Amino acid sequence: MRCNKLGCRFCEKGKGKGHGRFGFLSPSVLAIAVRQIPVPSELKKEVEESLRAFAQLQKVLKQIAQVNLELFKERKRQRS
Repeated sequence: MRCNKLGCRFCEKGKGKGHGRFGFLSPSVLAIAVRQIPVPSELKKEVEESLRAFAQLQKVLKQIAQVNLELFKERKRQRS
């Protein structure tokens, strides 16, 4: 990866080899990509584990939301 910052010794044209191998993390808000954050290879496993945990949390929250919706519908029917 090359940062393209002026004067970077790692990315100097013709001499530098860049900053090494990176993965990228693209956090988003409301499904809109905010930016790409380079993830060094030594942190890749930790980031992947965190993303899996986050996905699992989202799944559980969706299940809770579905149960709450069903409870709300049932209460609404009982009042009618």
